[in-house]
Amino acid sequence: MAIKAVLWDLDETLYSRRDAARKLFPGMFRTCLYPDRSDEFIEHAADYMMTQLKRNSMTHDDGFQALLEQYPADKPYVHADCVAYYYANMRKYVAPDPDAVAIIQKLKAQGLKMAIVTNVVPELLMHQKEKVRTLGIAELFDLIVYSAELGVHKPDRGIFDHAAAQLGVSNADCLFVGDDPESDVIGARSAGMDVVWLDRWQDDHRFDSDPRVHRVKSVSEYFML
Repeated sequence: MAIKAVLWDLDETLYSRRDAARKLFPGMFRTCLYPDRSDEFIEHAADYMMTQLKRNSMTHDDGFQALLEQYPADKPYVHADCVAYYYANMRKYVAPDPDAVAIIQKLKAQGLKMAIVTNVVPELLMHQKEKVRTLGIAELFDLIVYSAELGVHKPDRGIFDHAAAQLGVSNADCLFVGDDPESDVIGARSAGMDVVWLDRWQDDHRFDSDPRVHRVKSVSEYFML
């Protein structure tokens, strides 16, 4: 199969959301939970919080509840305040994956088309666009599809069909790179695309027998920089 376009997920694919969250947590904790604690205490709490993160979210209440059992708060815990802090400040801490950027530049030089296809709810659309601007990667792509603007969200194949059509290629000529087994892997496969599954969690084996799903721990593992 001759690939003509590569479609990329955004969060946890073109940058590490986990790395950004670890940088964000000390400020969040100082503001929302531990105004009277030492920097050392807060750093330990942030390290512990990293062990509680879920695959699809840095803000699940379960993670905060586990944190507070180990590190009781100085002030009443309000989950909504923590979530608001996260979305107000997350983009300050994002940084593009240098391997992904190098791969995209190399593939573009070979004549392949590039797109971002990202899920986002309408109320967070501007947050997602600001994140792309902060990452400084928009100029690398021929197309950026925000699900909230299209009204179709991954894993619905319609968003993949739309991206391929906008790029002027067939679905079979597209490779999708993403981290989420549901929205990215199942969605792209339902649209007839091969998938590079960036599985940093390494805890899901349901696609091991699918020859068109290439499971990797890093994007360079597949594209061989």
